[in-house]
Amino acid sequence: MKDRDSEKFIHALENDDTETLLSCRKSDLHCHAGKSCRREWLCERLNASIPAPPERFDGLTGMQTWFEQNIKPECAGFTGNILRWEGAFMEAGRNDLARLVLIFGTSDVDGAGGIGPFAGLIRDMNRKYCPQTLLEPELTFVSSCSAKEEAARMDEYVSSGVFRSIDVCGGENVQPVEAYLPLYRKAEQYGLLKRMHAGETGSAEDVERAADVLGLDEIHHGIRAAASSRVMRMLADRGIRLNVCPTSNVMLGFVKDLASHPVRILIDNGVPVTVNTDDLLIFGSTVENEYRKLYRAGTLTAEQLDEVRLCGLGPCLRA
Repeated sequence: MKDRDSEKFIHALENDDTETLLSCRKSDLHCHAGKSCRREWLCERLNASIPAPPERFDGLTGMQTWFEQNIKPECAGFTGNILRWEGAFMEAGRNDLARLVLIFGTSDVDGAGGIGPFAGLIRDMNRKYCPQTLLEPELTFVSSCSAKEEAARMDEYVSSGVFRSIDVCGGENVQPVEAYLPLYRKAEQYGLLKRMHAGETGSAEDVERAADVLGLDEIHHGIRAAASSRVMRMLADRGIRLNVCPTSNVMLGFVKDLASHPVRILIDNGVPVTVNTDDLLIFGSTVENEYRKLYRAGTLTAEQLDEVRLCGLGPCLRA
């Protein structure tokens, strides 16, 4: 399968042509809204100097500590949050994203003054900075939450139709996956796509159990599935896509390097995969750079990376 950009995308990878890569339609289906602008852009807007992150963090805790120490002091409060959202939309325009899944929490909605003002705010940013981008907001819940309590008030966030999907993030194996069933049953009532952060630090069996118990449509990360041919076969047979973030995986110490990233094993076993940024502000690799880095590391061929790009375009392929 190819689209109108396939030939130039492949040629751009082979010739390390960043400008052409930027002009090709792409997606970013795994990015946390408050951490998805470029650091250079934020420094310019704030007239501040934010240090570059280390080459590797001490896991998720180390990443969050760096964010709290280096970003929050320069960009605090809900006003700072909105500024970082603005940067995420601007990056979508710069990178010619056809699809953008921005992940928000209920506190983001509450901070904006409720679902109506929140919807207006992100709609206006979408129209202003990236009108070509299909925005698909995702509502996430932290893995330590009381799912029953959150599900009881979930209607106020999802009944308007603003959110297209649901997610749970913030650490794996914090609770048994069965604990999140109230959230995912509510999501089914509203026809939301069901995603979850899984298989980043956990096991292949954790990926399988989350998919089985919660009826997941897609999984954020999921790279540990590469350790089990049985789990990869299940993902391939069910068409459960993994929204992978290669640079994030390396910088958090969950993968040794890009050359040995399990995305190659997943693709070789027929698992649908997309390439995404996760937290651009922290990991510093824009989505076109993720493709470029995987190609230069020899992880995937230009043709394979084009198939990954096409996998992420989904409904936009028909446009």
